[in-house]
Amino acid sequence: MLPRMADRADAGFLAVQTESTDPAWFEIERSIIEPAGGRVLVQRAATQDERAALLQGAQAVLVGSARIDGPLLDRLPDLELVIRYGVGIDSLDVQAATERGVVIAHYPDFCQPEVANHALMLLLAVARKAVLHDRSIRAGAFRGVPLPVTPPLTGQTLGLVAFGNIARHMARRAQAMEMRVVAFDPYLPDAVFAEHGVERAPTLEALLEASDHVSIHAPLTPETHHLFSRAQFARMRPGAILVNTARGPIVEEAALVEALRDGPLGGAGIDVFEVEPLPATSALTQFDQVVLTPHAAFYSERSNRHIKERVGRTVFAFMEGRWPDDVATIPNRHEVRPKRSLR
Repeated sequence: MLPRMADRADAGFLAVQTESTDPAWFEIERSIIEPAGGRVLVQRAATQDERAALLQGAQAVLVGSARIDGPLLDRLPDLELVIRYGVGIDSLDVQAATERGVVIAHYPDFCQPEVANHALMLLLAVARKAVLHDRSIRAGAFRGVPLPVTPPLTGQTLGLVAFGNIARHMARRAQAMEMRVVAFDPYLPDAVFAEHGVERAPTLEALLEASDHVSIHAPLTPETHHLFSRAQFARMRPGAILVNTARGPIVEEAALVEALRDGPLGGAGIDVFEVEPLPATSALTQFDQVVLTPHAAFYSERSNRHIKERVGRTVFAFMEGRWPDDVATIPNRHEVRPKRSLR
């Protein structure tokens, strides 16, 4: 049952999260927003129609992965602020929001070490057969997993697809393991690669051919959708491990399954998927050389508390009439005409 409009009347402003059934998970945000005269409503919407109903009268929406687009915004005349928990904003139609006077906020820097740590963990877990060995020992077979083929990693080449902040964290970790690191990113000058001691690959194809293992760190855009498909997998070295902690649709999963089944891939560590949650029937669950995690690379106790505090402070600043630039990144800061005066 959706809340009645009367239930909302006592709040000076309303912030709504439409993807959870656990209000207690948002106590940090509430502890900042409510003293400022606001209210936080948490209730899951199964459809866009339900989402539109929940957001009636709301000034802010707190977004995990919900799609916020023009048709939805047209039904929400009171909405002023869309906050995306996390780095990517591919689920938000920024142009549509800008045209409707809605400010977008997100936090591209909040979990960079965590994601790099997770990517390295996936690479190590696949290479060292950590999950298989654990299962074998628990089943009573101390040496039940054949040791070959276990790549050394040290002395091998790690290819990074995109070279933003998370990839730079990953590069430092790989270099500490004495790996050679190459990266492909057509949008950066040569000086950035040189500064971090990373070789620049002139093309994605060159990177794939030069790398023993590959870790994806690109944003999801129309250009990167299915950036990895059959043609790209065919260029990878036999036995290569693919790690993806970026966005699921960057990898065509059907092609990934083929590359794992028929070659050349030796394994994969995957945290993000084309469809989330990953269906239990997914072919990816059938491969022993694949380690899967549930879009959890962003998380640590520190990063979780940090982003929740920043979300609360973003709402607080905005409702006070201030641009929340000191706590959030505003991608449409210079294009949008907000519905309220901001200083």
